Amino acid sequence: MQGHYNYAFDSITNTYNFATKNDILYRVAFVVDETFSAISGEEIPNIYQLIIEKATDELEPLDTKVSKTIEHIIERFFQKTENALIYVCSDEDEKAAIRHKFFDRWYQNSDYKDWIVKIDSIMKFNIRNEIQKLYTSFLFHKQNSNYEKLIQIYTQIENALNEEK
Repeated sequence: MQGHYNYAFDSITNTYNFATKNDILYRVAFVVDETFSAISGEEIPNIYQLIIEKATDELEPLDTKVSKTIEHIIERFFQKTENALIYVCSDEDEKAAIRHKFFDRWYQNSDYKDWIVKIDSIMKFNIRNEIQKLYTSFLFHKQNSNYEKLIQIYTQIENALNEEK
């Protein structure tokens, strides 16, 4: 039996789309992220932000095939060893910490640990005199030729967010 849902790539929206057994629609996108280039002052290619969107408003009962499907899509993404992925947990509903823990548990239970490095950072920054938190994860292939440079730049993001504008 297949462990994930069938999905299709939509070349118009540049998203992978799939529907669950409960007719809940999900979209997964890899959006070019220029943060590393902006911080380093040089062109750092193949950095993407992972966007996972539940496009249907209905409440989704626990469905393990959803995470298996997203895992399969990400596995295909990392077939190109130079690709790197930053994941920022959305906090619009104040559940970023929960999403971050879920993402970490998913990674820890995956086979990715053998060939994909994951670094986490809870980045704090000030907006209108209020401290905000970004729960982030950064994933890249162990054979990425920019391995050391990627780590160095990722650790500078929080400082860049807090620089005087």
